[in-house]
Amino acid sequence: MRFLILTQYFPPEVGAPQVRLLAMAKELRRRGHEVDVVTAMPNYPRGEVFPGYERRWLAREVVDGMNVTRTWIYPATGPDVLKRLVSYWSFAFSALWGCLGVPRPDYIFVESPPLFLGVTAWLASALCRAPYIFNVSDLWPESAVSLGIVTNRTLIALAERLERFSYRHAFRVCAVTDGIRGTIASVPGAAPVLLLPNGVDLDTFRRIEPARIDGVSDSTAAFVFAGTHGYAQGLDVIVEAARRLVTRPEIRFVLVGDGPDKARLRGLAHDLPNVSFLDPVPVTAMPEIFSAARASIVPLRKLELFKGARPSKILPSLASETPVIYAGEGETADLIETNQCGLVVPPECPEKLAEAVVRLADDPALVRRMGLQGRRLVAEKYSWENIVGHWLTEMQLQ
Repeated sequence: MRFLILTQYFPPEVGAPQVRLLAMAKELRRRGHEVDVVTAMPNYPRGEVFPGYERRWLAREVVDGMNVTRTWIYPATGPDVLKRLVSYWSFAFSALWGCLGVPRPDYIFVESPPLFLGVTAWLASALCRAPYIFNVSDLWPESAVSLGIVTNRTLIALAERLERFSYRHAFRVCAVTDGIRGTIASVPGAAPVLLLPNGVDLDTFRRIEPARIDGVSDSTAAFVFAGTHGYAQGLDVIVEAARRLVTRPEIRFVLVGDGPDKARLRGLAHDLPNVSFLDPVPVTAMPEIFSAARASIVPLRKLELFKGARPSKILPSLASETPVIYAGEGETADLIETNQCGLVVPPECPEKLAEAVVRLADDPALVRRMGLQGRRLVAEKYSWENIVGHWLTEMQLQ
């Protein structure tokens, strides 16, 4: 069959959806399916179009054997809601031309957020006579409202109507967590909802020996956050935990990536010698960073909505045999505790996070046991081969 993946986010950008969608597309191709991708000119997370793609309406290229069509976007990031809405709609508009310029697919797989691509998928579905599969990796507008990003009641009401419209007109709706699946399934008239969880490429993410992190001594117990420096993560908790551990010079916190909150976090940590900020690195460089770390830290803000979250960044860490300190509640907390592949602390609680860091810094044997448990877990349940195979079977597309 031929799949068209419609997404605003795709490599060479670095981020969770970019890594996930590329891995899924590669697995579909490995199984003999054709895959085309329609995406935006790369600009995430800084909101600046990458060099070589500026001032272009359309670009075509090949990525890992897949034909990728890129269309124009008004790039924007940060707290300005109006600019971000214009950015989302600009791509939703231009992407339709991209969808109509590729061979007719059997299925259109559309990634949300941004929610507005539901309109593009619906139009492309009608024009191409191909059903669309609506993949929800984050509930919107619920998450934007919970984080205080969107407060205008009219915008919220319109977004909720668009959300229900997208669910009802889809051939299938997919959700990355059980919590998201349950929420969507409760919407009257929604299409059948399937679970399509995050996975990990076990060939890419594995333990590397010896391994090191640039600028960090080999004798240091490094604790890494890798990902978007955004509002949902609540990264202040890492800075405040570091502040409590300045008397332990062998412990260091390393934040890898970029995002709208990075400049503020740098200012918050300017006086802390045990905190380092690294620029984004290619996905291929991350296994060594995880392997050199004592543990990775994955925090989320204390919101009811996030109890149903399952951050994709836990899986590459576990695949690299590096335990996770999860500062959160709900599905991910249960997963880590049940499988004994890390520690769980309350969200937005720097005292407890500092205690967990000290525990792992002082007990390398525990770190090793948890790391092996994590690798075993992802190998058994979260390889892309297993996930995509199960998904195709549920969709009756195998």
